[in-house]
Amino acid sequence: MNSRRLIIFILVAVAGCTPDAYRADADRQVQKLIRERQADSTGYTPTVDVEPTTQPQTTKKSYTSVPLTDTPPGDAIPMRRLSFTLPAAPAGPPAPPETALPDVDSEIFASAQQVQRARLEYGPPSEVGRVVKLDLFAAISYAVQNGRQYQSEMERLYLAALDVTLERHLFTPRPFATTEARYTGGQSDVDYRSAFTVTQRAGVRQRLPYGGEIVAQGLVSFVNALNDNVTDGEDAQLAIDGTIPLLRGAGLVNLEGLISSERELIYATRGFETYRRTYAVDVAARYFRVLTRYQSLRNRFINFRNLLDLVDRSENLFAAGRVTALEVQRAQQSLLSAEDLLNTAQLNLQTDLDDFKTVIGMPVEQPLDLVPVDVEVSELDAALGNPEAMALIYRLDLQTARDRIDDARRGVSIARNDLGPSLDLSLGGTMGNQDSARARRVDSRTLEYNAGLTLDLPIDRLAERNDYRRSLISLDRAQREAVDLQQNVLADVRAAERGIRSAQQSLNIQRRGIDVARKRLEAANDFLLLGVATSSRDVVEAQASLLNAQDAFDRARADLTIQMLQFLRDTGTLRLDPGAGALGIAMKRE
Repeated sequence: MNSRRLIIFILVAVAGCTPDAYRADADRQVQKLIRERQADSTGYTPTVDVEPTTQPQTTKKSYTSVPLTDTPPGDAIPMRRLSFTLPAAPAGPPAPPETALPDVDSEIFASAQQVQRARLEYGPPSEVGRVVKLDLFAAISYAVQNGRQYQSEMERLYLAALDVTLERHLFTPRPFATTEARYTGGQSDVDYRSAFTVTQRAGVRQRLPYGGEIVAQGLVSFVNALNDNVTDGEDAQLAIDGTIPLLRGAGLVNLEGLISSERELIYATRGFETYRRTYAVDVAARYFRVLTRYQSLRNRFINFRNLLDLVDRSENLFAAGRVTALEVQRAQQSLLSAEDLLNTAQLNLQTDLDDFKTVIGMPVEQPLDLVPVDVEVSELDAALGNPEAMALIYRLDLQTARDRIDDARRGVSIARNDLGPSLDLSLGGTMGNQDSARARRVDSRTLEYNAGLTLDLPIDRLAERNDYRRSLISLDRAQREAVDLQQNVLADVRAAERGIRSAQQSLNIQRRGIDVARKRLEAANDFLLLGVATSSRDVVEAQASLLNAQDAFDRARADLTIQMLQFLRDTGTLRLDPGAGALGIAMKRE
């Protein structure tokens, strides 16, 4: 009677151990602990609410090994190389014909040394035959081949694929073989018996797709007697054993390792492609900013040379009695300031060049000269849809965040399965040789077989209960992270759109500003030469305004290209395959 009551009690207890009951029990214990610790630590108990916000529903998509990836249309070319139509020259007034500067930036520094009154040596050191010259696409190609961070990202993807090879291998027949040699002996109590035994074991094991494992093996032992108290012998045995779960651990939950590794490889592939897009945009942005430094240095050289001319004119006008000594000193002071700006521009250029070399994996001591190239960056085709909607479809990190929600749902299903009872079926059979026969003579009359069931009731499932509660929290967290990432993606796209409009407006404004500053400088020079003005102040200020307008124009032109690339990256439509144009070809790693 007592045993019957005990069985009924166990069955009732097992029936009451539902997933919701486990969750509620965990909540009660955890909330009590939190309140106690809050009271001890802060003196009050603020509410900590971790109630699940969604009902976990595992779908077929949760167990898909290779989740689908949405890719942008294949007819959009993000960047193409154009003919060199925009020379790397200042946008201000042209230099006088007799002192016109060459079009190639690297030649500026050689020509500057030939200017007798420059009194300066500036620019990158000239080492003929050793200077590496890279345009935008060559710089990106060099970075892909030599970038240290790029190599680390490739290794990260490789390691993810390596995990998949192991998980796949575990579901294939896996042979094993072991050899054991053992010496046994004793003293008078065992009649000084001693023997040398060699045991050879070989077989194969196979994990089953829906749980369990089968092991087939053969075992052979050879005994070599070392004295007369032990006889030689051979023993052989063939055995097959299998264990199959029927409840806990049965079904698709057994494939978790394989499914998880396969999906993580997809995520790593997307992550690597996201990194490649960011890397390409970063290298391009740094390239254009270094070119801006080149242009700034060139502009300041022209500014310095123009102020040299102004000093000459002021000195001649002073000698003719048309201006005061104060005007000459003003021109000389402006020349000294221009010289200082020239030295600062040289320092900034060298610093940015060294940073650029570090990013692309080039030794900082390697002389480098960036060659300007004109490119065209394609805008997102309006016919393809709203940029924000496109980003929600094609952003790879957002697709991964949505897939991780399915991973969390699968985790809840697995944790729920662990809460139940275990019922395992075991099967086995052995067959060997007769005692007097050799090892190779296996006799079917020695066949023995067995079968059994093992039931493990869920009496103690605290660890599994905690895992289940943790999986519910992970699901809510994955959903929040996906929503948060989606909002960040939309914010990035909106910011990129605003950045493009701002860069376009700034470019137009600075272009008009250059025209105004050029006309102002021409007028100030004419007034000074004609004697209408007796002060060089207007010339100095007009020259400074033109320099600022030129620098602003160069920055706006570079920013527009960078903003366009960032817009394509943020919308997930930046394609880097070789068929996508020059940028994709540059990113190809042979």
